[in-house]
Amino acid sequence: MADNAVMTHKPGHKVIRIADSGEPFVEAFRCADCGAVFPDHTLACRKCGSRDGVAPFRSLETGRLYSWSIVHRSYPGITVPFVSAIVDLDGGLALKGTLRDADEADLREGLPVRLVFDDAGGARDKNDVPYVGFHFVPAGDA
Repeated sequence: MADNAVMTHKPGHKVIRIADSGEPFVEAFRCADCGAVFPDHTLACRKCGSRDGVAPFRSLETGRLYSWSIVHRSYPGITVPFVSAIVDLDGGLALKGTLRDADEADLREGLPVRLVFDDAGGARDKNDVPYVGFHFVPAGDA
């Protein structure tokens, strides 16, 4: 992004990046030797120890539900209950987030989901620039 560009939103999570087009995406890192995937940059692969290259890539936004918990108690202002989920994204990255728009009876390991970017609960920085966050929703048949 150019130095004189006006930022319309900023990442609200360490894996979120903003493309030059302004579109948010999830960036992950893959080991060139063993293919292990990490949510953050590392000088050496945490799986095989290789120092030959851990390169960034744009993560896919589809995946499968790995695990979940129904949260019934939270901080003031947080609506409960909600589904706290761990999702294995296609391409290897695992992320924790909130699963929305899912009936409790439909939750199962392997449920197809997709990642959706949102306004991070209305959070803004000191310059009133909104943060962008993410959550998951069931993918349905799409």
